[in-house]
Amino acid sequence: MNERLYARLVSWLGDDPVVVASVIDSRGATPRKAGSKMLISAHSTAFSIGGGLAEARVIAAARALLASGDPVAMPLTIDLGGGSDAVGICGGSMQLALRRWAGSDDRARAQQIANALHSGHRVGLSAAELGSSDAGATLAPDDRLLIIGAGHCALALYTLALTLDFDLWAFAETAGGFVGNGFAKATQLHGDYQQLNRAFATDRPVYVVLLNRAFPQDVAALAALSQQQPRFIGMMGSQRRIHEVQQTLRRQGLPVPLLHAPIGIELGAETPEEIAVSILAQLIQQRRQPPASSARLHGGK
Repeated sequence: MNERLYARLVSWLGDDPVVVASVIDSRGATPRKAGSKMLISAHSTAFSIGGGLAEARVIAAARALLASGDPVAMPLTIDLGGGSDAVGICGGSMQLALRRWAGSDDRARAQQIANALHSGHRVGLSAAELGSSDAGATLAPDDRLLIIGAGHCALALYTLALTLDFDLWAFAETAGGFVGNGFAKATQLHGDYQQLNRAFATDRPVYVVLLNRAFPQDVAALAALSQQQPRFIGMMGSQRRIHEVQQTLRRQGLPVPLLHAPIGIELGAETPEEIAVSILAQLIQQRRQPPASSARLHGGK
């Protein structure tokens, strides 16, 4: 989200001041957690810190800050505990920082942040830039999703992933192998499987999904990636196919990665679009977990 949000902030700052509202702490049951952000101008909003009455209160506070001309507001606490002043009954609370961005200096800084995130770098925000009286924050770029195979399931996965804040890459064995001239917004790789290693020249966490037509392509891809350390690697296929891939890698003296296979949350999915939903559900589940807790072996041993 940070990449799209700061790119939008740059474009909005060409017209009017904008408030960036950031969740800096959350406790108990809340719609969003620390790090969530939204943009509020005098007439528009973008992104979300949870919707409903909670968001309405944040928007009202942000527009009061815009009218005042002050750079920051007092920290805003959103009570969801069900009391007389609460905006919900979830049971938790959120604390937000509100920071007004305006003028050429702020726009230049927003552009610097947007450029760094787009290049795959983490960016530190000072407490003043966040609008907090305490500590600042670190912004992370989008995770990278490398889709290996470019058939119907891969195209469905790419299409749905466009809305989920992934930096998208796709690989096909030939330049003409991308179904229906799709994958237009992805970085496209083709040819030798060693090309896959280009996707790891980044500070972004990399998620790899293998959607090849046959297991020799799976073996070739995993062999090429044998020295890489993706945050997640999953493969479509039956238990027999998974077993054959792993056994072939062992016979070749290659490491067998921590493989999530068959990939996807079990939904009874059959169509390419349903399969894509099941895969993306698992990817979301993984990226919401700390890295150490997401490394586990699925499939045959």
